[in-house]
Amino acid sequence: MSEVDEPSQSVLDPDLKSILETDSTDDKNYIYCGTCSHVITTVATKIEVNGKHSHYFINPHGFEYQVGCFANALGCALSGSPEAADSWFMGYFWRLAACEQCHTHLGWYFARANGEDFFYGLILDHIQEDV
Repeated sequence: MSEVDEPSQSVLDPDLKSILETDSTDDKNYIYCGTCSHVITTVATKIEVNGKHSHYFINPHGFEYQVGCFANALGCALSGSPEAADSWFMGYFWRLAACEQCHTHLGWYFARANGEDFFYGLILDHIQEDV
């Protein structure tokens, strides 16, 4: 992965901007958009769903994805109505998640109908981490 610049805070979600402003560690551990280096989330938001962080899927059109699960991705913008069809996670509806800065498709937002249980599935080839 290439080295990324310090994140521009002018276009960040207010919650993510607050995290960046209060994070005093030297090792930021950010997750960035692989296209424009916009901050998407932090390494600390990595979670396991169905027993693992990383999942391999093929969508109905034959596209293959290696998806990592994250508790939140405040640098993503969501689009589309919640869809239950073809969800990779039983009981979850999905919506598209894109970089809020360059609009590159980064993955999906998965949520149960109650709206309280959610996570992001980000395409690992479309994001990068601090190294």
